[in-house]
Amino acid sequence: MTITELRERLEALAEPRFQAFAASLIPGVQNLLGVRLPLLRQLAKEIARHHRELIFHEPSPPQSMEECLLRGMLPGYAHKSVSCEQRLKELAQFIPFITNWSICDSCCTTYTFVRENRPVVWVFLLPYLQSEQEYEARFGLVMLLNHFIQDIYWAEKIVKLLPQLPCKGYYAEMAAAWLLCEMHFKYPRVVKDLLSVNSALNPTIRMRALRKIRESQKKVIRA
Repeated sequence: MTITELRERLEALAEPRFQAFAASLIPGVQNLLGVRLPLLRQLAKEIARHHRELIFHEPSPPQSMEECLLRGMLPGYAHKSVSCEQRLKELAQFIPFITNWSICDSCCTTYTFVRENRPVVWVFLLPYLQSEQEYEARFGLVMLLNHFIQDIYWAEKIVKLLPQLPCKGYYAEMAAAWLLCEMHFKYPRVVKDLLSVNSALNPTIRMRALRKIRESQKKVIRA
């Protein structure tokens, strides 16, 4: 498969009506073809098995959001023989292409290799967590949400780290609030101080986290 053939396949999978719907959910998105996420995941797995060099040896930037998503998914769908170090190298190449919450969140869920390599990945994530760039910070926070808070040891480290993070921009702040909300339901005592009135946390993040907690509780009550 060549990069031209890949782009032709993406165009063939695109649905104009879905493109309009998806674009309405992602502010400022550009070059969105309208390929559904399950189809993209299938294609990413195929590329990871048979054409992995296609993406990472391609010098030009992605021409569509879907092509960007494919690049981002490959480190997660790589064969188990691909090392953590190589996957992180590929992630470092990909992160500058994250320009919206959908690219960030859809790709972060694929990186299950992280759970067996948390100490190494934690060090890798720290510069992104401390970044004032909105989507670099969101990437780091969503990675913690998906792959670190499952373990109390890392949850306690996250609680100590959060007040120190700049979290500039709406989508970084919302990721931090989402992270805190999920941690509240898993470890209420661990995050209690961060959610208190005297918290050292950014007040905007604290208020957004409390709002998400209340909304989640209402959903449970209604169910």
